[in-house]
Parts: sequence; structure tokens; C-alpha cells
Amino acid sequence: MSAQKHYNGLILLASYIQRIYIAEKINERIGQQTSTARLSTAKKYLDELNMMMPLFEQTLELTNTQLNRVKEITASTKHLMQGYFPQLPATFAQKLVIVGSSLYGEQAMNAGVLRLGQLFQQEVGKDFTMRVKFYEERTQFIDAVVHTLHNKEEVEENLQQILANWFEGIMANRSYVLQDMDKIDQFFA
Repeated sequence: MSAQKHYNGLILLASYIQRIYIAEKINERIGQQTSTARLSTAKKYLDELNMMMPLFEQTLELTNTQLNRVKEITASTKHLMQGYFPQLPATFAQKLVIVGSSLYGEQAMNAGVLRLGQLFQQEVGKDFTMRVKFYEERTQFIDAVVHTLHNKEEVEENLQQILANWFEGIMANRSYVLQDMDKIDQFFA
């Protein structure tokens, strides 16, 4: 199997785990109900992938043990993603969780694609490089809103509206998000 295909799968998988992890961290930080099981599972999976990826970058292959573990993590992550999107209408906190975790997940994916380009000497579109600043600015915005709520302060109405607009965009594309999750298996078949 192509090393590039495996690396692409690792990037995609890590970005979904990042979504789950950040969603639970935001909930925790703003005083919402948090699933400690989801949080610890996501952290464990991120740690495992973060240990595998540097080794993979050196060898350009997954061992059979690693490949089997990645398949297990993928199956479990699919299960964790089933409860990711909230029922509508969503509260402001739920919107913040989805927007924040989506942005951090997409930022991780973008960074991974840039690394894939370096590793395999592949040209990636200029838009991936341009998105670095975009995601940096958006995640800083999310961090500021989370900080505000953590300090029990009120988020300004115009900032709530910006977040609501971003949330609507994400929810409009949620079926694609879940379809992409289903594609991960193909990278490790």
C-alpha cells in the first residue's frame, strides 16, 4: 500500500480525533457537561497517533501492529463521532463547541496536508499555505470566547452572531463531515 495513502489516512483520522478532544475540552473549560470517557479516549488516541507519525515519517510504513491499531482507533472514532453534532436548536455553548472543535480539527488537517507535501515532495495548493493564517485567526477568536465564558463574562452580541453564522455553515455541511469520516477505512484497507 502506498505510504502517501497511509499518511493521508493518519492525517484525516487525527483531525477527527482532534475535533472530539477539543469539543470535550471546550465543554470542560466553559463549565458544560463533559464526557471524561470521550476526553480521555480522544487524548489517548491523539497520543498514540502522535507517537506513530514521526516513526512513519522516517520509515514510510506502518507495521502490522500499528496498522491494526489504527484500524481499531478508526472504528472507535467513528463511534465517538456519532454523538458529535447537537440536536437543533443548539445552545450558544453547543455552537461554540462545534465551531471551535471544527476549526481546530480543520487546522490540524491543513497542517497535515502541508506536512504530507513536504514529506512526499508533492505540490499542495497555495490555498493550504494561505489557510494557516486563517485558522490561526479563527482559533484565536474561539480561544478568546472560551476564555470569556470561563471567566463567567458575557460574550458580546456581535461575536455571538459571528459564531452563529459559522455554526450554520458547519451544520449545512455536516453530512460531508460524516462521509469523510467513513472514507478513512479506505486509506488502511
